[in-house]
Amino acid sequence: MRFLFTLLLASLTLTQLNSQDNPSFISPLKIPLYLSGNFGEIRSDHFHSGIDIKTNGRIGYPVHAVEDGYVSRLKVQANGYGNTIYIAHDNGYTSVYGHLDRYREDIARYVRDNQYRNKSFSVDIFPDKTQFRVKKDELIAYSGNSGNSSGPHLHFEIRKTAGQIPTNVLKYNFPVADKRAPVFYKVFIYPRSPKSFVSQKQDKAMYQLVSADGSYQIEKGRIPLVYGDIGISTEVFDFLDNAPNRCGVYTLELYFDGVLMYRHRMDEVPFSETRYINAHIDYEERIINSTKAHKLFRLPNNPLKIYEHMENEGIISINDAEIHDIKIIAGDVTGNKSQLNFKLKGMPADDYAIQKGEFTHMPYNIVNLFSDKGMKLSIPSYALYEDLNFSFSRVPGTEGLYSDVFCIHKKEVPLHKPFLLSIVPENLADDLTGKALIVSVDDNLNITSAGGGYKNGMVESEIRNFGRYSIAVDTIAPEIIPVNHNPSGDYAGKSSIKFIIKDNLSGIEKYDGYIDNIWVLFEYDLKNNLISYSFDDRIKEKNTRYELELYVSDAKGNVTLYHTTFTR
Repeated sequence: MRFLFTLLLASLTLTQLNSQDNPSFISPLKIPLYLSGNFGEIRSDHFHSGIDIKTNGRIGYPVHAVEDGYVSRLKVQANGYGNTIYIAHDNGYTSVYGHLDRYREDIARYVRDNQYRNKSFSVDIFPDKTQFRVKKDELIAYSGNSGNSSGPHLHFEIRKTAGQIPTNVLKYNFPVADKRAPVFYKVFIYPRSPKSFVSQKQDKAMYQLVSADGSYQIEKGRIPLVYGDIGISTEVFDFLDNAPNRCGVYTLELYFDGVLMYRHRMDEVPFSETRYINAHIDYEERIINSTKAHKLFRLPNNPLKIYEHMENEGIISINDAEIHDIKIIAGDVTGNKSQLNFKLKGMPADDYAIQKGEFTHMPYNIVNLFSDKGMKLSIPSYALYEDLNFSFSRVPGTEGLYSDVFCIHKKEVPLHKPFLLSIVPENLADDLTGKALIVSVDDNLNITSAGGGYKNGMVESEIRNFGRYSIAVDTIAPEIIPVNHNPSGDYAGKSSIKFIIKDNLSGIEKYDGYIDNIWVLFEYDLKNNLISYSFDDRIKEKNTRYELELYVSDAKGNVTLYHTTFTR
C-alpha cells in the first residue's frame, strides 16, 4: 500500500511538473489574433511584457479566461494598464488582461464597492481566492482602451505566478500566424577602448543594410575599417502575418570568424530587470533618432539574464590587417530566421585623438558626488551602466526661473536609478517656497515638471534623466472645463456628466466629486484629461435638483472648486 501511495504521489508530481512546463491556454478573444506588439519588444525604459492584440479599432469585445483559476488581482488606474484583471491558474501561471473597457457585472460591482469604500478611482485589490473562481473560456471582461493605451486593444500576458515573472506569450501556441522572417535595417560599430578605431576614428559608425542573395549585407558592399576592441549593434525587427507593426525578435546571435560570440533569447524578463533595456540598446540612438538597436555586447552594469552565451562580453578584438567575417542571425518564436553577413578589415590608425574637454570621471559602481556654485547632485552606485566622463555647464536662467539652468551631462546617456539634484533658489520669496519645484528645460526653453520641493534652503528632487534643470514655481490652480454641460443644468436623457481637468505645470494630484455632499466616483481618462461620473442608483430621483461640487488640486496644493446644480 505504501508503495502504491508513493507511486501515485510521484505520478501526480510529474503531472504537475509537465503541466507547468507545457501549459495549455485558449485564446482570450474569439477573433483572429493579429498583433500590434509582442513580448520583448523595445519600449521606453522597459521590454514589452506581453502581446498587444488588435481589436479592429473597437472596444467591447468579450474577454475570456484562458484557463481555470481564480481572480487574484483587480487594478484600476488612470495610467499603466488601466482596468486590469489577473487570474491565477493551478498550473503555476497567471494570465493578465489590460486596457479593459469594463469588467463583467459582478466583478465590476465588487470593484466599484471598493472604490467607494476607499473614495478613490484608483484601486489595487487582491480578492480572496474563493471570491471569483473562473473556468476556462468563462467571460471575465470586455476589451477597451483604458490607461496608457494608444488605441483599442487587449494587452495580454502570461506570467509565472511565483515572482510574477512575465514570459513569452507566443511560446504557448496561441493561434498567431507568422511566416515572415525578421528584417535587418542598420548596423553600428563602436570603438570600445581608448586605442580602438572605426574608419580610423574613435566614434561609432552606422551602416545601412540591404537584402541580397537571401541575406542582408552592408549597402554597396562596403567593408568597415576597424582596429582594437570593437562592439556591434543592429536594428532588426520581426513582422507577423496580417499586421504592419514592427515587433521584437526572439533570438539574436553574433559570430566572429565562425565563432559564436553572443546569443540572447527572449523567454522571460523579470520586472526587476526590465529597465536594464537601457543598457541593452543603443540608448543614444533611441533618444536622438528613434532607432532601436540591440547591442551585441554587454556593458559592465547589465545583469540581464536573457544572454545565453557571451564570449569576452561580446567584444571583438582585431589587432591585425586581415579581413574578418561577421555573421548575425535573428530569429522569431516560430523559427523564421534572417542572416546579416559582412566583413571587417583590420587597420590601425597612425595616431589617435584623446577625448578633449573638461570631465569628471565617475565609476559606475560607487556613489558619485558633484557640486558647483548653487547646486549639488548625488548619483547612487550602479545608477550608471558603465564608467562616465561626466560633463557639466550652466547658462543664465530665463524669465520665470529662479536659478541658472544647469546642464547636467547629456540626455542621451541613460540612468538606471534616479540621482538627487539640489539647487539653491535665487530671488525666491518666502511665500513661494512651498510652490517651488525642479523643472526640466528643453532646447526651446519650454519647461516641464521634474518634481520635488523646497527643503533646508534648497529645492531638490530625484531626477531620472540627465539634461537641463532649473527652479520654477507653480501658483496656478488646475482648470476644470465642463464637456457636456447644459447651461440650464438639465441632464435629462444623458448618462453621465463630464469635465476636462488640466494643470499647467506640477500636474493633477487629486480630484474629488460630491453630489449633495456625498462622494461619488468620477472615472479618470488621463490621456484625454477627462473625468466622468456615470449616473447610477445614487441619482435616483427624476426632476430633482442636485448640487455638484468638484475639487481638483495639483502637486503644489493649488486647488480649483467647480460648483453647479443640475437636474435629471
